[in-house]
Amino acid sequence: MASETLEGYVIDVGCIRKNARDELLGKARTHTQECALMGHCVESGYGLVTEDDRLTILDSEATPKIVHTVEESGTEEGIRLRVKREERDGSMETDSVEEIS
Repeated sequence: MASETLEGYVIDVGCIRKNARDELLGKARTHTQECALMGHCVESGYGLVTEDDRLTILDSEATPKIVHTVEESGTEEGIRLRVKREERDGSMETDSVEEIS
């Protein structure tokens, strides 16, 4: 079974879709806690953008874990997360989410 650990800035899929790909890292670095917790943003799901500008869209099981972590964060923008995932039934599923500095 494959596993991976990702680290990057959390940004909701709604904001991913409305920003140009070449601007996404900059947008993720300034993406606000307030935006990430808006109803339509939560419903859209989340992705992580790494410092080397790679985007990973996370599975729907990650959403409640991300919401909890973002709610508990004292960071107002540019929230960085570490996400641990494992492959199950051919797709990657999130096991844990934690904020990193």
